[in-house]
Amino acid sequence: MDDNEILKRIKSGDAGAIREIIKKYSAVVYNHARSFLRNEQEAEDVSQEVFININKNIKKFRGDSKLSTWIYRITVNACKNRLKQMKRHRARLMEGDSGGNAEDNKLEKMAERIREKEEKEPDNLFYGNVLKEAIMKRIGELPEEQKSVIILRDIDGLAYDEIGSVLKISVPAVKSKLFRARESLREKLEKDGIL
Repeated sequence: MDDNEILKRIKSGDAGAIREIIKKYSAVVYNHARSFLRNEQEAEDVSQEVFININKNIKKFRGDSKLSTWIYRITVNACKNRLKQMKRHRARLMEGDSGGNAEDNKLEKMAERIREKEEKEPDNLFYGNVLKEAIMKRIGELPEEQKSVIILRDIDGLAYDEIGSVLKISVPAVKSKLFRARESLREKLEKDGIL
C-alpha cells in the first residue's frame, strides 16, 4: 500500500491505517535512530516516541512533503532531543561522581587502547565490525548538523533534496554541510590510523 492510500484511509477515520505506517517505516526509523544515537535501547525508545508523535499528528500532515520526509524530520528531531537528554544525564552523573572518576577514566583508556590494537591487527576476525564501530563512533562525535547530514546521506541514502526537506535547509547547504562532515570524519579516521 502506498503512502497516499494510507493517508486517505487515515483521513477517512480508519484507525487501523496507522499500523500500515508503523509496518512500513519501523525499520527505517529504528535504523536511523540507532545510527544517530549508537545505542539500541535508546533507538527503540526513540522509535516508539516517533510513532506516538506520528499517531498524534498524522491528521495535521498537510502533504507539503512526502510522508517519508515528514517521518524522517520527526525522527531526526526526536534523536536530537534524546541526545541532549543523554548528554545532560551523563553530565549529572559526572558531577555526582565522587572520586571513582579517575579509575573509570583509566579503565576507559585501557579499553580504548585494546580497541585500537584490534583495529590494527589485519588477521582479526572481527575487523569489519570493529571498523564499522570505529567509524560510527567518530560520526557520533561530529557536531549535530554534520552528524545528521552524513547519516541521512551516507547511511540512510536520502537524496540531497530530501535531506534539505528533513533538516529544513537548502540543497547547497546540504552539500556544504556534507562536505564538511566528510572532511571532519576523514581527519578523525586518519588520526586513528583507519584511513
